[in-house]
Amino acid sequence: MNSRERVLAAINHKEPDRVPLYFGGTSSFMTDEAYFQLKDYLGITGDVEAYREGHTGNYFDQRILEALDADVRFVHMKKAAATPVRRIDENTVLCDWGVPIRKIDGYGVRVDPPLAHATKSDIACHPWPDPYDPGRTAGLALAARTLREQTDKAVVARSPQSASFLEYGAWLRGMEQFLMDLLLDRGFAEALLDKILDLQIGFYDALLTEVGRYVDIVETAEDYGTQNGLLISPQLFRDIIKPRRKAINDFIRKKAPGAKILHHSCGAIEPIITDLVEVGVDILNPVQPLPNMNPSEIKKKYGDKVVLCGGVDMQNTGLQDPYLLEQEVVLRIEQLASGGGYLFAPSNHIQPDLPTRSVVALFALAKKHGVYGRNEA
Repeated sequence: MNSRERVLAAINHKEPDRVPLYFGGTSSFMTDEAYFQLKDYLGITGDVEAYREGHTGNYFDQRILEALDADVRFVHMKKAAATPVRRIDENTVLCDWGVPIRKIDGYGVRVDPPLAHATKSDIACHPWPDPYDPGRTAGLALAARTLREQTDKAVVARSPQSASFLEYGAWLRGMEQFLMDLLLDRGFAEALLDKILDLQIGFYDALLTEVGRYVDIVETAEDYGTQNGLLISPQLFRDIIKPRRKAINDFIRKKAPGAKILHHSCGAIEPIITDLVEVGVDILNPVQPLPNMNPSEIKKKYGDKVVLCGGVDMQNTGLQDPYLLEQEVVLRIEQLASGGGYLFAPSNHIQPDLPTRSVVALFALAKKHGVYGRNEA
């Protein structure tokens, strides 16, 4: 099989020749420091332009995917032309949502929420981003068509925004205040969420108008979980997030009817996996191996309903040891790959503390151990 055939088989719950390698998307990318380390280690010369500023990961380099022999390639939105990101100081930028992002120890941290003291009437006055700024999609149609026609890789539309309702609500309002809004000022919270929904649909409209006919997967993203459970109750999720997530997925389905929808959510989100399937999620990422997210149980309960993407424990410091790294790869493939419906990927970003040799070995080991049928008589 070639890469596209391999990915298409897996996302249609069939066993390909081997487990597909998925890397470079909304969740499984690299921090800036890790990216430059890996780039140097692989001997890749020449810089690519950052596609965004101030975030934890600002670079996307297809040459990394080539070197790791990943089975997917990505198209993604770029920076707006009309409203460039404004630098506040050496470590802080003001993103086009009007939220300051400060680099702290290499990570982009949202600070000083601009709507912390806003009223419902203030929402319309906030300087919101323009999803249709032409700079965001310049050249994307040609890039997607080239990937479709001149490579054998599966083509993925990366999420145009790396978050959605809960996260933007918290970043704009402040986490504590926004969580209180959800319970004590539902009118304000829902007005803010509806504005976020309108913008999200606008971003997907702009992106998929250019690339929708060429892509196999469309990514979406929203973190609902902590290490131990959900950020909000399952019922609150069903009341306020689920219908808006369905609206986005329904829109994506119209714009890219031939693509599967991948949804990224970190954390222990098992109580709402069925809800995500119900609103149209085809692929669930990153399947963090947490106490309340046992990969074997997730596969057993949901593996016939949703494709699983991820699983490799990036919080395991033992991955620096070659033997333990191989054991991790073998374990996750054993837990998640049976019957197809699995895309091998890290369960979070590659961090700078993971040796570059381990990053390269991670994907080489997945190719070695991810072959289907090796134990058949």
